[in-house]
Amino acid sequence: MSYDDFWEYPPDRGIAQLGEFRLTVVEAPFPGGSGVLPAHDSVRARELAASLGTVDAVVEESGRIEAVERAPFGTRADLDLVGVGCWGPVTEVNDPALASTSGSFPLAEQADALAARFPGAVVIGSARIDHSASYGAHVILHPDGVRLFAAGWSGEGDWDREGSVREVVEVFGIDGQERARAGVELDDEAREFAWEGLTRLALGRVAPMARAGRVLSVFRVRRTEEVAGDLEDTWIGEPDGFDGE
Repeated sequence: MSYDDFWEYPPDRGIAQLGEFRLTVVEAPFPGGSGVLPAHDSVRARELAASLGTVDAVVEESGRIEAVERAPFGTRADLDLVGVGCWGPVTEVNDPALASTSGSFPLAEQADALAARFPGAVVIGSARIDHSASYGAHVILHPDGVRLFAAGWSGEGDWDREGSVREVVEVFGIDGQERARAGVELDDEAREFAWEGLTRLALGRVAPMARAGRVLSVFRVRRTEEVAGDLEDTWIGEPDGFDGE
């Protein structure tokens, strides 16, 4: 069986959805929001890409891009592109397989795996698929034991959720003024909560948010048959639980 046989759609089939997908690991001692990060380490980046549960093997490093950019994301073949930046204590993964509308939670699974690999690190991620309503998944892990995970359709009531927003705010020291500027209201229902705002606030407490001047590697990878099917269902077909209205 050739690799293309894993896929239902040809490599040039267009991606039907837009979205974002990012998972960041910040190792101690945390550089903080004003820290200066070293140059990108492509060797470490390749090793980390190969270790991801969403990746069967790394085929090649296909190039490097500015961290303010994103890898190509227009065709089925682009679902095999994974961006990884390794800047000293900060590692970032951009992988479309972190997002899923199939009822599984790869973002949480990979966050847990990275937290186990890097004890003492903060792990923060968000993945979003945009339809007329957006599906989002968000995770925040702190080495003190605080864990927050939430996933669901924007505006819908049936969210998967674990952990406490208030515990996140407390452990990261996020004050009321910061929350107000980010639109984070602690008592909002999950369906309308500013999850991406909260993840940005938490990340900004432990790592610099400015991305200009950083470089990351883009790797072409092989997927397992299971991951390939999930990628096609999420990004090309109509996802489970979406009624199109």
